[in-house]
Amino acid sequence: MLLVTYAKPPGMGFPEWIEHLFATERCARKFYKSLAWRRKRSEVLARNHWECRDCKAKSPARYARADTVHHDRFLDKRPDLCLSDTWTDGRGVEREQLIPLCRDCHEARHGRTEGAAARREAFTNAELW
Repeated sequence: MLLVTYAKPPGMGFPEWIEHLFATERCARKFYKSLAWRRKRSEVLARNHWECRDCKAKSPARYARADTVHHDRFLDKRPDLCLSDTWTDGRGVEREQLIPLCRDCHEARHGRTEGAAARREAFTNAELW
């Protein structure tokens, strides 16, 4: 399998590169395929034992494998936090920036829950047994 990796242009920092990507391509797909992001993602997932933070926080707790690292402060709004583990809010409280999530919880954080809910409904529908 060929793994495509992108690198930021020389002389440009990650925040500037991300701003450029959003301005020219309207997404940061190349950033997410960079070696720097892949390393950071692996570090965050390993540090959190590959567990979804949102599933773990539910009551009762549910353990699901995390496969995504979510930026709490969105990349298009805060490109300076692209590889940061934390950020500081207006009251000086340090918050977690990179959060391990399963696919469904990541979709929910972005308000895209219809697809996940529809897949679950179709699968559990009594008519489909």
